[in-house]
Amino acid sequence: MVGSRTGRRPGRTGIALVVAAIVALTLQVGARPAAAAASTFIQYTYSGSAGSRTYYVYTPVNYTTGQRVPLIVMLHGCGGNAVDFSNTTQMNALADSKQFIVVYPQQSSTYNGCWVWAGLANQARGAGEPAIIAGITQTVMADAAHWNVDPSHVYIVGFSAGAGMAVVIAATYPDLYAAMGESAGYEYKALTNGTVGPYLPNGGPDPILQGAAAYSAMGSHARVVPVIAFQGTQDTTVPPINGDQVVRQWMETDRLASGGTYNGSFSAPSGTVAGQVPGGRAYTVRTWNDPASSEVEEYWTVTGMAHAWSGGSTTGSYADPSGPSASQNMYTFFMAHVLVLPPPPPLQIAAVAVGNVGATSGVVTWQTNNAASSRVDYGTTTSYGSAVSDPALLTSHSLTLSGLTSNTTYHFQVTSVDGVAQTQSSADAALTTTAPTIYNLFVSAAANRSSASALQAQTVGGTVYVFVSPESGVTRVRFWLDNPQMVGTPRQTEAAIPSGQHSITTAVDRAGGTDVVTSTFTVSNNAPPPPPPPPPSAFSLQVSPAPDRSGAGALQGGTVSGTTYVFVSPATGVTRVRFWLDNPQMTGTPRQTEGLAPWDFAGTAGNGTANPFGTTALANGQHTITAAVDKSAGGTDVLNATFTTSNP
Repeated sequence: MVGSRTGRRPGRTGIALVVAAIVALTLQVGARPAAAAASTFIQYTYSGSAGSRTYYVYTPVNYTTGQRVPLIVMLHGCGGNAVDFSNTTQMNALADSKQFIVVYPQQSSTYNGCWVWAGLANQARGAGEPAIIAGITQTVMADAAHWNVDPSHVYIVGFSAGAGMAVVIAATYPDLYAAMGESAGYEYKALTNGTVGPYLPNGGPDPILQGAAAYSAMGSHARVVPVIAFQGTQDTTVPPINGDQVVRQWMETDRLASGGTYNGSFSAPSGTVAGQVPGGRAYTVRTWNDPASSEVEEYWTVTGMAHAWSGGSTTGSYADPSGPSASQNMYTFFMAHVLVLPPPPPLQIAAVAVGNVGATSGVVTWQTNNAASSRVDYGTTTSYGSAVSDPALLTSHSLTLSGLTSNTTYHFQVTSVDGVAQTQSSADAALTTTAPTIYNLFVSAAANRSSASALQAQTVGGTVYVFVSPESGVTRVRFWLDNPQMVGTPRQTEAAIPSGQHSITTAVDRAGGTDVVTSTFTVSNNAPPPPPPPPPSAFSLQVSPAPDRSGAGALQGGTVSGTTYVFVSPATGVTRVRFWLDNPQMTGTPRQTEGLAPWDFAGTAGNGTANPFGTTALANGQHTITAAVDKSAGGTDVLNATFTTSNP
């Protein structure tokens, strides 16, 4: 099923900043804090070849993608919607306690909120509403970044018109849903005229014939589909005969799918239990088992209940809180039934590639034919020694190797393990990191980028402005938030980032290659904006053509060639200066450390003159010198000067 999805959280907005001459990223981080373990109920839009629908996904409290969990798809009745149905069924609260994902497809208002289960266009696999609902289900299952769904524990549930559609879905996609639950629904193809009325007071066609029709709809995917049904004895909207026909139709469908080994009789259940909700309604539960004593059908009839969800909450529509809980009992039934999946083919790794290699990082990508985990072992020898991994089961893999040394060759090997523990590793491969980048990510509290400081290790709050500097020598910049693998489309704005640690990664295209820069920072919605730096430094980086430093001028923005002399001025009021070349982050050991004046980039000769700085050792183009000036009065000023070398 091929489709696309967009998502939104109601009430969350983003702002964008368009700035000439420099690419910038604006982050709105001052919105309502989000707890790391909080539940979420998010609206998405699915678009596929069969059509588009809105749907909601509930992710339970304390859930992480390290947990492989069931998925229950819920179809509301006529005039309903996803939020109302979640209130009625209280399935989200149950998901919190049992840990599973809930998906609520929502019918378009074009159809008055009614799933058109009775239309021929919506009664077969691969088209119409069944294809849309299956596509929504498969989209959520495939989104390993947000959820880790167990494909053997996926279920479909419906009420009223949604129940009619759930029956269709179970018949047309038995290879996707392990079992089906319905309340106040209809047998397969009870109507084919495209409407949801009349409400069949005398039921639909012979359920034996409809059972055969449902079996035919299964096609090559035919299998026994377990079914749990609820029906109110006083339902005048969908009279009880329809609930009986649902169970009888599925008995026939499952008999055919089993090759005759299961042959339930509606009048002779395997078990019958009568119960009473304390202070509520009486009910009867009938069950039918296969020869191995595994339950196949379960039918709850609730005495005196009208057209309602049994045990539901009156915070939603069509609820009867005095009945036994349909939600709890469907969940219990579902957990006893799993979809037995065929074994996958042998695991294969293909298309191992390296991209976005920078001075300290590189991205390794590969493909697998089965959904599998990701691991890259790497090091400067084939013994490796370091590793990075992702437990999510994917077919497209991407991992970032970080903390590498510049101008160094690294060996690496990728390994994947699929859901049935098949393991495959690639041959050894190699990548070579680039020279250190002169570019860095900065953050400012002002739109004009004034009083900016390095983003790395900052704690930010409110609205901030993030940009790459220096701006010269760049042809394009792409940004990613919390995506150091740089997978998918780059982004330039993000709304309401939750508190905690995040990263921004940027690919800086320049003449001769691409530099990848990543900064990790912390968002605290209670934190003030980044503090402004102290007033402009009294010190500057100067360049002179002479060793006595005469005729000097500011290095910033200059063009140099041959032998030059670079120093910090003035010489007084300083206790130490450390210099870095093309390393504005000042990582590692300084290129030069001066403990006595004068403060020369290449050191000072015995006679007090400056040692020469030979620019011919640098590639022509843009470079930076960074100086950390420790002041006698306390504190350190950081100076950055960007210049261009131009040698024959």
